[in-house]
Amino acid sequence: MELRNLKTFQVVAECLNFTKAAEKLNFTQPTVTAQIQSLEKELNQLLFFRVGRTNHLTPAGKLLKKYTDELFLIVDRMESAFEDLEKPNGYLHIAASEFYCTNYFPFIVSEFLKTFPDVHINLASCNSNEVIKGIESNTFDLGVIAGEIVREEIENIILDEEELLLVAAKSVSEQLSVNEIINKLPFIRYRISGNYKALIHHYIQQTDFSPKKNIEFGSEEAIKRAVLKGTGYGLLSSNLIKKELNSGLLIPIELTDQKISFKTSLIYLKKKEEKEELQSFTEVVKSLWVKATEE
Repeated sequence: MELRNLKTFQVVAECLNFTKAAEKLNFTQPTVTAQIQSLEKELNQLLFFRVGRTNHLTPAGKLLKKYTDELFLIVDRMESAFEDLEKPNGYLHIAASEFYCTNYFPFIVSEFLKTFPDVHINLASCNSNEVIKGIESNTFDLGVIAGEIVREEIENIILDEEELLLVAAKSVSEQLSVNEIINKLPFIRYRISGNYKALIHHYIQQTDFSPKKNIEFGSEEAIKRAVLKGTGYGLLSSNLIKKELNSGLLIPIELTDQKISFKTSLIYLKKKEEKEELQSFTEVVKSLWVKATEE
């Protein structure tokens, strides 16, 4: 049953005049007649009868008018609701480490703005501790952190899980043995507390090595640069050093057969989850996160 034919019937039923109905609908009278006949054939009921020069509704016509009036009242409400419904707009303050800001968000933000051009994105680069503090203080709407956080007021969505690799520069590995690297060079680690720090501690325990010196940096990108320069050796995520591993610039130091991995999480305050632009951006991040590394 076509909506168009029902709308024509509703107008004819109100006018009880095919010519006037055709004028209102901007149709020809034969078109209106054909649509009414189509409905009558579909319902197997006569909808109008004529007495003298006046049209009247049959019982079937009266019943159909009742339903079409209800139907188009709902249609009108639906159209009005969609007119009032605006696409997400406003501001989104997002925070993530330098690595995520550089390698993931350019692609994700670009794709998001194709659909939601009225949302203004403010992207801040900071370490995971600062991201968490910013989410808690409502400075940031949404953040991406290394590891995960379990707090009642914070929503934590796992985006990815990567392997952690202990690596040194090729130039260093060509001059020093594994024992010499560990004993002579500093261990360059990520300055962060919580799950990520516990993960590094667990790795050190299970590989049974004791770094003689430690250097802490605030970002994985800084650790990678320092390792590439031969400053020391470091524990880095596999996604961050994928190109350097493939090109041979970084060499894995294998101290154990056991693999260790960490999670990447998207976080925001649960009380803000009804914010339309946050919901939309979260869905885009979840769907594009893994693909972003391939771009």
